[in-house]
Amino acid sequence: MTEQRGLGKDLCGRLHALTGAECYLPDTHYPRPHHSLSGESWHDGLCTQCAGSGLSDDALCPTCNGTAFEPLTLPETYQPG
Repeated sequence: MTEQRGLGKDLCGRLHALTGAECYLPDTHYPRPHHSLSGESWHDGLCTQCAGSGLSDDALCPTCNGTAFEPLTLPETYQPG
C-alpha cells in the first residue's frame, strides 16, 4: 500500500501563539516568517542559523548558544506591560 501525502500534509501548520492563525507556507520556509491566509505574518523567534535545533555543523550553535531561540533586540522606546 502506497502512502499518499494528501492536501496540506507538507505545510508548516505552525499556529500563532496569540491569534491561533495557521501558517500556510511549505514546511521548508524557515527562517522566513510565517504567513496566514488572512495576511498576518509573524516570527516565532527560533534561531535563524540552526532553525531551532540548537546545533550547527554538529556543534553547539554559536548564534543561540544551543538554546534554539535568538535573542531579541528591543527598540529603545520599548515599555513593558
